[in-house]
Amino acid sequence: MTIPTTETVFAEPLTVREREVAAAVARGLRNKQIAEELGISAETVKRHLASIYGKLAVSGRVALAIYVLRSHAA
Repeated sequence: MTIPTTETVFAEPLTVREREVAAAVARGLRNKQIAEELGISAETVKRHLASIYGKLAVSGRVALAIYVLRSHAA
């Protein structure tokens, strides 16, 4: 098993929009709410989330929220 390092976790940095989506997820917003807040479609939010999950190697919304909250606490 490979343990993620700073280099592997941040090998593909998030785009500005992906960071906005990730922050909104960490605030507990649903896809439709994120879409309305950012002026994009809910389908686009889903695509951003899929990209974020892949880049950060997280498995869902809860894991993403924890990741975001921990990264801001550090």
